[in-house]
Amino acid sequence: MRMNIKFLASAALALSLSACSFFETDDVIDPNNASVESVITNASRTQINQLGIGIQSAFRNGVSNISRTAGVIGREVYVLSSTELTWTTELLGTTNGGFSATTLYNGYYTDYAQTARRAEIFRIAANNSIAGALTDAEKKGISGYVNTVKAFAMLHMLNMQYKNGIRISYTDLYSPGDMLKPGPFVSYEAALTEIKRLLDEGAADLAAGGAKFGFTMTSGYAGYDTPATFTLFNRAVAARVAMYQQNWAGVLTALSASYMDLNGLLTKGPVYTYSTTAGDATNPLFQTLNATAGPAVAQASFITDAEAGDKRLSKVTKRTTPRVLSGINGEYDVSLFASNVASISIIRNEELILMYAEAMIQTGKFAEAVIALDKIRVDNGLKTLAVAKPTIVANKDLLINELLNQRRYSLFYEGGHRWFDMRRYGRLATLPKDQPTFMVYEQMIRPFAEIQWDAKNPQ
Repeated sequence: MRMNIKFLASAALALSLSACSFFETDDVIDPNNASVESVITNASRTQINQLGIGIQSAFRNGVSNISRTAGVIGREVYVLSSTELTWTTELLGTTNGGFSATTLYNGYYTDYAQTARRAEIFRIAANNSIAGALTDAEKKGISGYVNTVKAFAMLHMLNMQYKNGIRISYTDLYSPGDMLKPGPFVSYEAALTEIKRLLDEGAADLAAGGAKFGFTMTSGYAGYDTPATFTLFNRAVAARVAMYQQNWAGVLTALSASYMDLNGLLTKGPVYTYSTTAGDATNPLFQTLNATAGPAVAQASFITDAEAGDKRLSKVTKRTTPRVLSGINGEYDVSLFASNVASISIIRNEELILMYAEAMIQTGKFAEAVIALDKIRVDNGLKTLAVAKPTIVANKDLLINELLNQRRYSLFYEGGHRWFDMRRYGRLATLPKDQPTFMVYEQMIRPFAEIQWDAKNPQ
């Protein structure tokens, strides 16, 4: 039976948070639902299960905000909204002074930060649950799950904030008047180190987590729904972190313990699921074709730069009438999803193979890299490199170009990969600019709520 992800009543308000800040918590006043305080001690197994399902729902939050915002900055797409022109002004660098700290684009930050915080409360609730509600192994499994979720959320925040850094620590939940107050901001490098630590600790906890989780895993995690199999996802995230650290041996080690399969389906991996069931959510990236209310349209070079026969061009569809706004001519709608209940991949085999190829290129193992790149090319309707581009197969720089191009088309509009890739290779200046006044930012601005928090709570 397919289970739709929903915030069950007590799970929803037990983890209710203010939308304006990562760390600010609203008082729960609904007498019919549980407060945070009621679940961080003596939670029942039923409450733990509800919290676990709630975290899986929250885990989906942010995918739309980060894909749209980073997709615009990375020139994958444009959002052509006549009622919110900042999509084609502020995000494209035409506003004096750059980003506003109060901008709506910081929604991704709230989404992922709240997910990380909810996950930490879930761990505390499990560790302090009523006697006999959970076994020690189940508590370990929950801890491993929490660390993985936190690391994944923090990595998304860090990718957007980059050199601004992020917060990586909380104070004690049990201090009087304290509900996980934040620690200081740390650098990009320090944050990556902490995210790696969380994932490694999470993998160790999952290894001690027994045969089953102490809560229900929803249908999107089929095949990754036990501590042992969820570890495969943990290692997939760890490979992505190692890639950002340029730790190529670490990438390969993590991938070897993940679900990467050079001979498998590119779509293999856990997914976010959606439905029209009351209390659930629909796919936030689905859009009807030829819409005029803020459609995401492909930047023109995605079509013109593609190799003939590339099946990934099916990710966009030509509009009946172009959408023209702010000097941008949007001829192709993004059409990644067939319906508003289509699933969204979290990390799939295609990305893992591309990380493997990158690590092989960076360590001088070009033949292995070509095998991986050919897997991506052939499965997407293209010829092998030996046939299509024989002069690049033994050239590191040209193979990197090929890798970045394959990542561009394989990971199109999937959480900002194009922006992050071009930044880590120092190529932001090469991204297209449809107007001479446009510019490409290196990072997002720190959200206003965080600036205000530090002003009121100096550390």
